[in-house]
Amino acid sequence: MSTSITRPFPSIPSFLISTILAFVPTTVMGGSISPSSIPQVDYGKMGTVGLGGSFSGLDWYSSDSPFASSSSSSSSAQQFSTKGDTLFYRTEDGSFRALGSTNDGGTINSICWSSTPDSTNGTLFVGGTFSSISGTSTNNVASFSLSTNTFSKLSDGLSGEINTLYCDDDNEEVWFGGSFNAPIGQGGNVALWSTISSSWISPSFGGFNGVVESITPSFSNQSNLYFGGDFTTTFMSSSITNTTSRNNNITSTPNAPVNTTTVGQSGYLTPLTISASASENAQYQIQAGPSSSSSSSSNSGYSDANGLLCPGTSTWLAQEDTISNVNLVGNQYLPATGVRMVNGHEDGRSTTYFCFTSLPDHAELNMTYTNPSTGKNETCTTHCPLSTDPTISAQDFVFTQGTHNLTGFEIQLKNWTGDGAALGSVSLLTDGAYSSATGAGASSTCSSGKNSTVQSVGDWSPKTAATDSATESYLSSSISTRNPTNAQVTFYPHVGSAGQYEVYVFIPGCLNIGDCDGRTSVDIEVFPLQGGLGWTSTISEQVNYDTKTLVYSGPVDASSDAFTPTISLALAANPAPVAKGNNYIVVADRVQLVLTGITDSSGSTVSSSSSSSNGTSTVGTPITNSTTNSTYNVAYGVYEYVRTSNMTLNAATSTLTNDTETALTRLGFSLDAALNASGSAASSWVVNTIVATNNTVFVGGDFSASNNYTNVISIDTSSGQASALASQGLSGIVNTAAIVAGYVFFGGDFTSTASSGGVSLNYVAGYDPNSKAWAALGGGVDGYVTDLLASTASPNQLIVMGNFSHIVSTNGTSTQTGGYAIYDASTSEWLNTGVVFGNVSAGAVPSSSSGIKSESFFAGRVYGSAGNSVGGVATLSTNDDGTAVISSLNGVTFGTAGSSSPSASSTARRRRSFATRASHSYTRSWLARYTDVLVERASTVLSQRATPPTIPSQVSEAPAVLSGAFWTNSSASGKPTITILGGNFTSSNKNIEGVAFYSEKNGGLTGPSPPVEGVVKALNVIGNNVYIGGENVNVQNVGSGVLVYDLKTGTWVTGGMPSLNPPSGSSGVAVNSIRTRGNTNTVVVAGNFATAGSLGCVAVCLWDSKNAQWSTPGSGLSSGEVRAIDFAGESYDTLIAAGSFSLSSGDVAYVASYSFTNSSWTPLGTLPGPALALAVDDKNSSNIFVSGYSTSDGSSYLQAWNGAAWTAQSDSLAPGSLVSQLAFVPMKTEHTPQGFIESDRMLMVSGDLYLENSGNVTSALYDGSTWYPYLVGTSSSGELGAGGSLFWSESSFSFKVRHYLARGLVVLVAIAIATGLILLLILIALLLAFCFRRRERKDSTLYEKNRDDDDSSNGDINSTHQNVFNNVQAALEASLVGAGLAGATSAGVAAAGNNNSNANRAGIRNSDPSSVNSGAYPIGSDEELDDEDDQGRETTMRYNFDGPELQEGELSMKAGQSIIILDDEQSTEWWFARDPLTGKEGVVPATYVW
Repeated sequence: MSTSITRPFPSIPSFLISTILAFVPTTVMGGSISPSSIPQVDYGKMGTVGLGGSFSGLDWYSSDSPFASSSSSSSSAQQFSTKGDTLFYRTEDGSFRALGSTNDGGTINSICWSSTPDSTNGTLFVGGTFSSISGTSTNNVASFSLSTNTFSKLSDGLSGEINTLYCDDDNEEVWFGGSFNAPIGQGGNVALWSTISSSWISPSFGGFNGVVESITPSFSNQSNLYFGGDFTTTFMSSSITNTTSRNNNITSTPNAPVNTTTVGQSGYLTPLTISASASENAQYQIQAGPSSSSSSSSNSGYSDANGLLCPGTSTWLAQEDTISNVNLVGNQYLPATGVRMVNGHEDGRSTTYFCFTSLPDHAELNMTYTNPSTGKNETCTTHCPLSTDPTISAQDFVFTQGTHNLTGFEIQLKNWTGDGAALGSVSLLTDGAYSSATGAGASSTCSSGKNSTVQSVGDWSPKTAATDSATESYLSSSISTRNPTNAQVTFYPHVGSAGQYEVYVFIPGCLNIGDCDGRTSVDIEVFPLQGGLGWTSTISEQVNYDTKTLVYSGPVDASSDAFTPTISLALAANPAPVAKGNNYIVVADRVQLVLTGITDSSGSTVSSSSSSSNGTSTVGTPITNSTTNSTYNVAYGVYEYVRTSNMTLNAATSTLTNDTETALTRLGFSLDAALNASGSAASSWVVNTIVATNNTVFVGGDFSASNNYTNVISIDTSSGQASALASQGLSGIVNTAAIVAGYVFFGGDFTSTASSGGVSLNYVAGYDPNSKAWAALGGGVDGYVTDLLASTASPNQLIVMGNFSHIVSTNGTSTQTGGYAIYDASTSEWLNTGVVFGNVSAGAVPSSSSGIKSESFFAGRVYGSAGNSVGGVATLSTNDDGTAVISSLNGVTFGTAGSSSPSASSTARRRRSFATRASHSYTRSWLARYTDVLVERASTVLSQRATPPTIPSQVSEAPAVLSGAFWTNSSASGKPTITILGGNFTSSNKNIEGVAFYSEKNGGLTGPSPPVEGVVKALNVIGNNVYIGGENVNVQNVGSGVLVYDLKTGTWVTGGMPSLNPPSGSSGVAVNSIRTRGNTNTVVVAGNFATAGSLGCVAVCLWDSKNAQWSTPGSGLSSGEVRAIDFAGESYDTLIAAGSFSLSSGDVAYVASYSFTNSSWTPLGTLPGPALALAVDDKNSSNIFVSGYSTSDGSSYLQAWNGAAWTAQSDSLAPGSLVSQLAFVPMKTEHTPQGFIESDRMLMVSGDLYLENSGNVTSALYDGSTWYPYLVGTSSSGELGAGGSLFWSESSFSFKVRHYLARGLVVLVAIAIATGLILLLILIALLLAFCFRRRERKDSTLYEKNRDDDDSSNGDINSTHQNVFNNVQAALEASLVGAGLAGATSAGVAAAGNNNSNANRAGIRNSDPSSVNSGAYPIGSDEELDDEDDQGRETTMRYNFDGPELQEGELSMKAGQSIIILDDEQSTEWWFARDPLTGKEGVVPATYVW
């Protein structure tokens, strides 16, 4: 067998390699880059770096931070409100800034941007429910100038809630929609503001009779406007008129008894007459009791309940001193708008308070009444007052929420005068009149004669139809289709007052009855006026569900002895054909007249508002003497305003001409028909949004037609064809819609399409009008959407707002964003937009032509914001240009619950008041408050055998990451690195608690099973095991205190480690730190505990990881708690402990050192109080920093130990600060040495900090003299987030700052040299290659002969140096002479590398260890460390060295990645190295390695 042998390549001049390197590109990492104004930390030296804490967002410090003090802030910026809605904007750099907030409890429902009247930056118009905004008093509406940053009110505002706005810049107007009275003129629920005159003007169409939810422009001609909501408009279907014979208008007069206390226009309403008795066989049963048993009442009628439904016939007396009930129970629905109560006055007895409960829903109704004493309207629910004044004949109480359908009621008489309650009568009020075809339910047995009656002609049979909660009676007639006979029912409703009425005919649905095959059409004729002509129309009874059809709208005379309005129903003259059979089926149910207005003697009409809570009314248009003899069509929920129509009719009260109908109007007709057929579900119907694209208008809301469309529908405006969307629409309410990139996006409260088996959608969906298909937006969001906007900054971006907290990617991972997110339709991905804490209700964007088009504006209940959503843990890295970057761990999201027990949880901390700081010498925080206890208990002079002060438990608001570590899974493919997180957190599904594992390769979180209970504060990886400790840490069926988890097998290690036990009087064990002592088997565990098994081991205990046993360090400590530990000395021979504890001698110490050499403890000086955090600088026992708080006043301190005494540091760390961790970090550039800290590093202080003149921060840098505010965390409640732990992967690194020429200068020098030498270099390279190849061929036999000798002598050929030269030769040849030359030598190089790899490793030199150990936990046991000594020197890449430009023999590596240097002696420019993850070997530039 032959073996190829390659001769060593000669040494390459170093200047040549340097010249080549000048042209090697580097990769710049993206992220949230640190500003140049703060010191730049070189995180690349530390490997992978994480910062955990109790925060959901993390940003670099800025003077514009909401937590910055007023002295450092660049402006008097507004703050987000925790009690009202805030108007805010997103700047071009992605940060959020508040503009102003409403009064407490105020809401902002809609905003829009207008280029007028402020033409510079525009004006924002705001609507909702608020009484003030940013200190400006106003009623529900306001404007905000983006040039002057001031709010202004719009005249006197509007009287009710604003739901929607539209800024019409073309006409210099702003439209408002909602529920309010018109600020000027007629109408309501729509208002129009002129930006020219700064005043309200009247819309030409008046307004609407219901709530407006949406105002949007048409697509092709934006002069038209689309209105959506919960209202109706009425249109006549022909222009034929039939003038009545009357010469004067009707005049409305009240029909209530004299001296009745009415509400608004309730005196014009007609009492609903009911046939009821106490008999069990009656259709309605009247029950009252208990009745009076007093012998003083000789008339037995006082106990007869039947008289209660016949006013003026008798008085009913309740049992003495007993709360009594009056109940009406039936099985058919009655439409009631209120109740008229007649009090009883008998034997000094009367009722003073009652309540009214409707059946069958058992709802205790809120009612509006007029107080007889004050004349003002008031409301009541549980205690409605009845006047005992005998001169008041009756009192009206109207239902505040309007007409209520009921089958009966319960009236409870709660209070009375005299011996017991008394009652005269009870009458239900209706909006007009009511008449049943069967004569049931609405006719009375009273002798007053004021009854609705009915007559029938033909063969009619009474039948019943069951509904959800009652049965409905109706008449049915079967008529031969071959020889139809006359079948007619005439209704004579009793109308109490003349006025404007709507007449409805009720048709029972055929599906429930089962007679759809024979249904046909009927003629309806209405005679509303005495001496007038009839009003005829033809309607279809071929309806699947119960339908209420409007057949007349106009004036109606009152019933009298001479005249009664009539409505007749008969088989149509030209009946619609039946679906099957030889008989027409005609049904007659009931008719209802609804009072819409009253007419005074001048002929003017006032709209009825009897069911209104305020009793106000709106003046309408005069009634003429002509009526239309045709059918009226009603449109529900939609209206198109055509400016060119010049219409002057009021859409709220008038019948509109058919020439104003549009395609959208005809869609409204269909919606109204579906509404009538929907039964009880109609109460929730509403149109929330209308958008248009090309010729198609999309309408969304809360509506449906069975087996047709659900919550969304479209109409082609050119053809008038309405269409259901794919899969019959969406499964829940649609709140909003927007057009982006040709797609229609819908948002609302839905999770899928309507039909089964459709697309799964989470609250937001995309619809393609061309393919007619739905598409999900990744995984959607986790809460309902309130608003969608098309971004003007990018044509492909959709802005999503609502009551959600996370966006979900396609693979199921979620990212916290708050109620704001951006979706890119071109890439089908969610964008990184930072996070807002709270819900966003509305948004607006400037026009694409404005100077602020890159900004967007929002409103909602938002408590704060952050530019980076990090979910409790962030990664910190360094770019090639030296700037630091904040990034999040993809898919890392925790729930709001913690892993600690409920008793350990804390409520959200209150934000500190900067004003308080300004007026006191130090600011009190929750830390200062709980240290008050310590101040009271602490002795001013610590004496021998004194008890150390107890450190209160620090509770971190969940979710919080308090510790971190790293583990490389060497047995897995690619040797991935796993990030281990510990803290107070749980996953949303509760499967992960306390400890979580993150893999960058796979993304997302996993956790051990069973999960960890308690708060994890310490992690330490040794080999494949991770040691876990914290407060009350426990795993069911495993153990507590210190736990060990085998990362390789994924199982808990049980047995072998005696548990730690709490001190006497303590409820649990706290482990605050777990550290490995250098390259030994000793693991130091520190915290608050008393024993390890039976071994006395207070606060600090040593675990031998090899022999598996606990030991006490020296004589140990006698009591107290150790919060932090670190090591000093080159051999880690000194342990430094910080906390509050007593030594075995009885001395109280806050910091002490332990010598592993002589096993002795030594207290280090005197400090003001317990120490909470500790950092040893460069293993130097004479340069130690600690932080804690004073026992005398609770103030915070930072002090440095110089080997002999403590020195207080800068006092900028204000009282009330809480330091969680101290850590020295390397700097990118040197600074002037200050105090105890060298020029190449700074001290990073993390926790809940307040710096004088800077404000609140999460982390700060300290250079020995000056504090630099560094990082600001924000919690999910918008408060300041606390820093918990900075952790990193490199166990050892150098702080030394390396100095390099600027890259640009290096490039220029290289180009200059290369220009003169490039030809010479190419010739030399070609000549060398030619000579050595010729010599190789010539001497191949000699090499074959001497191969064994060479191998045995371990000569030059089989050395690590050979690999260096082989790889450098390949790189040089590929760079200078192209692929052909490189290819000629590559085979030989590869062969040499393969044959010599084992021999190379045997000859590796161990380099000196790094000059400093950072304090991160060593990974691996002693055996693993010894093995590393034989395998080369492990270090970290400083820069990226990868890309397509790499040549043969060069090793691709990433910045921050671990690398093993196999040879660094043969060349000062190129080092031979191995990638520990892949095992690949090659050369890397020496300057790219730490």
